[in-house]
Amino acid sequence: METTVEHKVGKIKKGFLRTLRILLAIYAVLYVIFITDNIVPRSNFNPWDIENIAIKVLFVVFVLGYIISWKYELTAGVIFILWFIGMCYQNFFLCTTDCGAGIVMGIPLLIFGILFIVYARRKIS
Repeated sequence: METTVEHKVGKIKKGFLRTLRILLAIYAVLYVIFITDNIVPRSNFNPWDIENIAIKVLFVVFVLGYIISWKYELTAGVIFILWFIGMCYQNFFLCTTDCGAGIVMGIPLLIFGILFIVYARRKIS
């Protein structure tokens, strides 16, 4: 049984993508836990506040990117980077309380977006 270099590289790429998807699934679970805090009503909660609407829209963008990541890695990477830009905008211009959490929480997704783009670019070549 002969093992070629192309076969080994293919296995490494599949392992990289599998690891990336597993980490993204873990991130998705943690993000759902975070978003439930913003969806569940509490005292002095205004669901139509611009900050809450932005967080819900960004969650929908994340879910869209997560679903697309299973088929189109390049598109998902771009969506995740756009999500991070949206989260930065929300934190700098719309946020009134707990403003730094969104950016810190978004850094792993920014890294995932970059890694998805790198994987897709290497897959093409």
